[in-house]
Amino acid sequence: MLFNLDVLFGRSSIMPPEWWADFLAEWNHLIYWRVRAVAWLTFLYPLIAVPLMNSGRLKIDHPRFEQAPLFLTALLLCIAVLSAYILFLPRHSQPNFARSIRRAINFYLVTIVFLLTGIFMAIWIATGLNAPYLIYIFVYAVLFYRPSRRSFLLYVVNFCGYIAIISMFGQDIPTSHLATAYISGILATILALIVANSLFDAKVKNFVNRRQIEQQAEALQIANARLSLLANLDGLTQIANRRQFDTYLAQQWQQLNRSGTYLSLLICDVDHFKLFNDTYGHQAGDECLKQVAIAINQAVERDGDLAARYGGEEFGVILPNTPKEGAIAIAAKICTQVRELNIPHTGSSHGQVTISIGVASIIPSSRFEPTQLVATADDALYCAKHHGRNRHLYHELDPELLNQGSNGKSRLPVV
Repeated sequence: MLFNLDVLFGRSSIMPPEWWADFLAEWNHLIYWRVRAVAWLTFLYPLIAVPLMNSGRLKIDHPRFEQAPLFLTALLLCIAVLSAYILFLPRHSQPNFARSIRRAINFYLVTIVFLLTGIFMAIWIATGLNAPYLIYIFVYAVLFYRPSRRSFLLYVVNFCGYIAIISMFGQDIPTSHLATAYISGILATILALIVANSLFDAKVKNFVNRRQIEQQAEALQIANARLSLLANLDGLTQIANRRQFDTYLAQQWQQLNRSGTYLSLLICDVDHFKLFNDTYGHQAGDECLKQVAIAINQAVERDGDLAARYGGEEFGVILPNTPKEGAIAIAAKICTQVRELNIPHTGSSHGQVTISIGVASIIPSSRFEPTQLVATADDALYCAKHHGRNRHLYHELDPELLNQGSNGKSRLPVV
């Protein structure tokens, strides 16, 4: 449909009500810069036109228009002052200031319409040409017209003024020229309104499409984040899984290699977990792992630390920027918090669920691999279990063994 009556009065059905305020803010920002561009012309033009009118060079010899210079001078000076206000007043973000700018712009646009109407009137009386009206009605409609009842009323009043001027001062104009002025003015006014509404409708559609794309992109980003979270989350314990553990360990290894700071690792294993499953069932075993995971996660307080389910009843804890002493303290805290769960375990010599932890620490280097740190922590875990479980042990990485490489299965001597 070429002429949309809904858009004529600013009632776009495709614009959700909650977006309207944002759209108007964007529209007002666009109009502000358009007005500033035109205001430079309307600020400079009176500085040239007023002296010419007062000098008598633009005198119009018509008995009904004797006060033209005084009328146009006052109107031009008003426009010049208002243009200077819009051009040179600094912009602020306060709502009151924004409202005053909008009022100034509205007043400016209304006044500029009457200014151009007055100029058209003078040219029409002097020459019988209505080209200025045809030009400015298109310029105004395309640049500044926003469909609303107020704007439409101003538009109609301006058109009525055009008809009134032709009717009042067209007695001496040939009938053919007068008919041309009526027809061209009517057609230009209607066509300019159609173009203005079409442009505004396109602006609305563009805003809505952009918002919908932004919403879809945001929804896609959230969905991707959820998928990434699910991909890196252990389904049972709801902490990081082995995949995230390996990825994060590699990232921290590279980062701390550059900064030259410590990286510590804890490998934790629930003691006698197979016996626990055989005694209490797999459902109770799953619940046990959940509680242990919560206890481990609570013991890891810093944002950069990561607790993950390493596999089965084993858990891994990555501690960036943590030397040996800090890692041992966290391991001791985990052992205590797991014991404080007071989960009965008749298959254990301790009578309850406990945990054993192997601790290792190193300043990452390009000479070594993250797997060697894991192997050392795993060896420490093996020794902790060998020495009675329910404890933590720390192993120092042996440079000679590291230089020979590690397959993750060797066991270092107990320290």
